[in-house]
Amino acid sequence: MSNSRALVIRSIKQGETSSIVSCYLEEIGFKSFLVKGLYSQKKSSFSKAHFFPLNIININYSFNESRNLGYIKEVKSEFLFNTIHTDIQKSSVIVFLSEILNSVLREELEVNQDLFNFILNSLVWYDNIKDCNNYHIKFLIELTKYIGFHPNIRNKNDIYFCLESGSTSNTEPLSGKIKGEDLSLFKKLLGTKFEELNKMSINRESRTRILNHIIEYYSLHLQMFKTPKSIHVFAEVFK
Repeated sequence: MSNSRALVIRSIKQGETSSIVSCYLEEIGFKSFLVKGLYSQKKSSFSKAHFFPLNIININYSFNESRNLGYIKEVKSEFLFNTIHTDIQKSSVIVFLSEILNSVLREELEVNQDLFNFILNSLVWYDNIKDCNNYHIKFLIELTKYIGFHPNIRNKNDIYFCLESGSTSNTEPLSGKIKGEDLSLFKKLLGTKFEELNKMSINRESRTRILNHIIEYYSLHLQMFKTPKSIHVFAEVFK
């Protein structure tokens, strides 16, 4: 039996009473676990609330590498969120980011303590702030720093950002690119700290375009990446 802090990434019902819960563990990275009796009518030792998307929990578990599936024996909350599962806008962001992370973390084969800390600390920050319409975009930009394709601004005066190369240029790329006002906002977001995000004024149309560019950027650099299904619902919430 082992013990670790974990970020809940996804929970899918399995059969009548059980669930497959995917987590990003501080000790061993991305793993999936069978949680028995979660939906049983009988009193369970687990609460469904423990496995809400991006919850921070502490688990006692066993893991079978040959089956690529583990079992959670005990679970307790490591941090109790106040707003991200009750505020409609924040909860939509959390579902969206959990879908992103479900694609991203499957490709992270090595334990990455800095990545774990980044996700945990940014979630705690988001929970404590009243609102922040630009959080999800900044999160996705910062996440690239920990998974190997952080945007490279070669020169602040470059007029294009090539999504395929991940770098700025004064030569127009043949395919996906960010340019004009969108590039100015993109560069500004890169240089802005989470604490300063609410000082930025980005209208809905610009925010949507920047997000679509970032989703395309991820799809070009990650083999297993899938566009989140929740992106359409997510767009409605931010109208």
